[in-house]
Amino acid sequence: MEVIKQAPSVWIVPQGRRGGLWKTLAAALVLLMLSALAMAEDGRGADMRSQDAQGYDVQAEQIILRLVNQDRQSRGLGRLVMDDRLQRAARKHTLRMASRGEVEHQLYDEPKLSLRLGEVAIRYDASGENVARTSGPERAHVALMNSPGHRANILDGNFNAVGIGVIHTPDGIYVTEDFARRLPETTVDEAESQVAGMMNRMRAEVGLDPWPRRMAGELRHHACEMAARDRLNPKAGLLSTRVSNSVAFTAADLNKIPNSLAQLKATPASGFSVGACYQSSATYETPVFWFLVITYF
Repeated sequence: MEVIKQAPSVWIVPQGRRGGLWKTLAAALVLLMLSALAMAEDGRGADMRSQDAQGYDVQAEQIILRLVNQDRQSRGLGRLVMDDRLQRAARKHTLRMASRGEVEHQLYDEPKLSLRLGEVAIRYDASGENVARTSGPERAHVALMNSPGHRANILDGNFNAVGIGVIHTPDGIYVTEDFARRLPETTVDEAESQVAGMMNRMRAEVGLDPWPRRMAGELRHHACEMAARDRLNPKAGLLSTRVSNSVAFTAADLNKIPNSLAQLKATPASGFSVGACYQSSATYETPVFWFLVITYF
């Protein structure tokens, strides 16, 4: 029998019964991993042959990925790419669930999803997670597709990458699917240049000449101070009496420029500077770019 329950802002799909086996699952899992090779050699435990050296069921992970992409493609959605970093996060969470016999999105003393994805250093601006315990990969996918919250993650057109972690135990398989809209890897130098280029393209669109860009390394320092204080402070860009305007903003997706910056495009100025810092904060658990853009009289 499957039981579907709703947790705060997430859905989880536990299956089966709770009994004495749950209390001894951690020890059973260790024994299972240690004996996997011997079982395969003597013809027993055929389902273990798809496991890698760490005990993750690679074959089941690939089956789930294939089923997820089949359902997405049948609805005109793009395929999800298996991302190594997301897979590391998903596998780590699956191992924690299996060792404790629990199916949850955040286990005791474990960081929340956004921080777990931050640990694997992936740049993204949207994420979601599905977790389950079922009898096999096909059954896991069916159960998740029949749950509105899980289904929404699988069929979310914003996501372009996924990490899947599966572990076999005597009580079934534990599954974690970590979804994300993966962003291009961008350095601080590249981010500053991209914003500068956008600034002059906006001016060109209204028939204005490009501004000369001036380098101002101290702007980076002030941008990082904003991140450390978790507060935008455009006054930090007023470095001298030569500065005519200062705009502060954050951005995860560098293709989305705030209106406050767009309004600068027609401002009379002799030039401009851009400073950026890529950092997390209390508000942004996942790092974002903190920007200061100034113009000169």
